[in-house]
Amino acid sequence: MLTFRGRLTRLGYWRWQLALVVIGAGLGYAPVAVAMAGGPRWLSALAFAPMAIALIASVGVAARRLHDRGRSVGWLIVFALAPLSLSAFSIWLSEGTAFVEQGWAAPTALAASLISLILSFWGFVEIGLLRGHPGSNRFGPPPE
Repeated sequence: MLTFRGRLTRLGYWRWQLALVVIGAGLGYAPVAVAMAGGPRWLSALAFAPMAIALIASVGVAARRLHDRGRSVGWLIVFALAPLSLSAFSIWLSEGTAFVEQGWAAPTALAASLISLILSFWGFVEIGLLRGHPGSNRFGPPPE
């Protein structure tokens, strides 16, 4: 799960993603619930540790799935980092008082949001839906 080498089938990818969501939510919620129930407030900070591990594991699983498609890990920049950056840019343009008065801010924010949506959808299809490369590729033999 924490490795970035090898290949992973679609079914394996979805199994790992489900497990990561369940484990990450369960382990992340427990310290917050204890803190909200009257426990020490610093305990809620422990919620970030499982979330960080789940994020690293999720990147590893996505990397292995991309390898199955014959793509390198660098594609995660296109499928994950670029949409997040474009969304943040869109919010920044929309909420900045100096930009709201400008006539170009709203169309630019809309364009950034649409490009972010397109890249996210492309990544979802590429990683989660399309079949892997048949036979061996530069990342190894096909997964079993």
